[in-house]
Amino acid sequence: MKSAFFRFLLGFCVCCAVLFLVSAVLRAADPAPKTDDAGWILPGTNAGTGWHLRLKDARAEAAKDGKPILILFSGPDWSSASKKFETSIFRSKEYASIRPALVGLYVQHFVNTAAPEEQVSANQSLRKALSVPAVYPCTVVLASDGKKVLGIIPGAPDKKEYLQHISKLTGISLSE
Repeated sequence: MKSAFFRFLLGFCVCCAVLFLVSAVLRAADPAPKTDDAGWILPGTNAGTGWHLRLKDARAEAAKDGKPILILFSGPDWSSASKKFETSIFRSKEYASIRPALVGLYVQHFVNTAAPEEQVSANQSLRKALSVPAVYPCTVVLASDGKKVLGIIPGAPDKKEYLQHISKLTGISLSE
C-alpha cells in the first residue's frame, strides 16, 4: 500500500516538473511585445513598420504632408483573419508601392495581451467615434484633415480588391 502511494507521488512530481518545464519553454518562445517610450504596444511583424499608434501623431503627419490616413483596426493577438490579412496585404510589394502616399495608424484590440489602459481606452474611443463595426480586421480611410471619413472596409477582402478600394477612396494610383 505504501509503495503504491510513493509511486503515485513520484509520478505526480515528475508530471508537475514536466509541466513546469514546458510552460517555461513556451513563455520564453513568446516574448513580451515591444513597446514605445510610453509603454504602448507596437505593431508586430505582420503589419510591418512605419505605423503610428496615436491619432494625434497620424493627423499631424497627414496635415503636414497632405496625405490620407489609413487606419487599421486589428486583433493581432487573437484574430487569425487579422494576422493573415496583415501579412498578405501590408507586407506585399503592391502595398509597398502606395505606402509612401499614406499615413498609417495601427489600432490594436487585444484579447490575450495585457496592454496599457491608456492605449486600450484610446483605441476603444476611436473605434466608437468613427462608428467602426466590430469586425477584425477593419480599415478606415480618413482625409488628410484627419477628420473626414472617406470610407470603411470591414473584413479582409483579397489583396487586389482591397488595394483597388484604397485607390478609389484616396485617389492614389496603383502601379501596374
